[in-house]
Amino acid sequence: MSRAAVGALVALLLFVPVPARADCAGQPGTGVLLFSNRYDPDVLVWDSKQRLLDYQAGGWSVARLLLPHALLARAGTKAVLQSCAPSIVHPKYQLAPADAAGIKLTSGPYKGRYGWVMAVDLRLHR
Repeated sequence: MSRAAVGALVALLLFVPVPARADCAGQPGTGVLLFSNRYDPDVLVWDSKQRLLDYQAGGWSVARLLLPHALLARAGTKAVLQSCAPSIVHPKYQLAPADAAGIKLTSGPYKGRYGWVMAVDLRLHR
């Protein structure tokens, strides 16, 4: 990718509106909606914080081993924020660390289940 293309992509991303999201600044008990991004909006909900960390840091072989430990929650699934762990996720293709969030699902087929997601996959539910 050329420098001009990278520059244009960065400039575009700076002006794309971002919906309000819940992150580790949110208080436990805050209502949230799960939504990853507009191209792949469903969210993987992991059964442990460590599996979330391993999945984000690993490649395809790691993902194949870990996927049985995740639920695929549809975009818009409601949840309640339980806890946050700031800057502990180190995604393989991202320079900066990200926050992890412990949640309890409150809608959908997995209602009542607990899990861990990337905090960027949460939107405040008003």
